[in-house]
Amino acid sequence: MIEFRSKVRWLSALVLLLGYALPLVSRAQLIDDIEARTVQGVAEIRLQFTVPVRYIKHFPEERGEMIKLYLQTVGLEDREEIYPREFVHTPPIPLGSPFHVVYTTARTCFAIQDPLCLDIQFSKPVRFRIRPGNDGRSILLTVLPDSEPVKDKNGQKNPR
Repeated sequence: MIEFRSKVRWLSALVLLLGYALPLVSRAQLIDDIEARTVQGVAEIRLQFTVPVRYIKHFPEERGEMIKLYLQTVGLEDREEIYPREFVHTPPIPLGSPFHVVYTTARTCFAIQDPLCLDIQFSKPVRFRIRPGNDGRSILLTVLPDSEPVKDKNGQKNPR
C-alpha cells in the first residue's frame, strides 16, 4: 500500500511538472509552418502561426531582398519575449529565390503591445505583395514575376 501511494505521488508530480513545462515549449514556437507553391507562374508563401496575429505593416512596399514584416499577437496572456530565432525549415520556391525567416517578439522590435517582427530574407531582390490570411493565423506573401529588364554582359537592357 505504501509503495502504491509512492508511485501515485511520483506520477502526480510528473504530470504537474509536464503541465507547467509543455506550455512553455509551445509558446516558444510562433511559426507553425511555412508552405510554398506556384500558381500560374506566381509563387505563394503562406506563413502559418500557432497564435492569432494582426497585420500591422511591412517594408519595403513592393520590392526588396529583405522584407520587414510587423505583426501583433492577439489574445495571449503571460507571453514571454522570444529573442531572434531563425525558422530554418523554409521550403524551396519553384521558380523563385531561396529565403529564410528570422523572428522576434522583443518589445524593442516595434512600439506596440505584443509585437511579432519578422525579417524575410531572399537571396536576391523580389517583387511581392503581402496580405493577412482569412483564418487570422496566417500571412500570405505572393512573390511576383520580375518585370524589370535584365542587363546583359554589355550593360544593355534585355526584356525577359
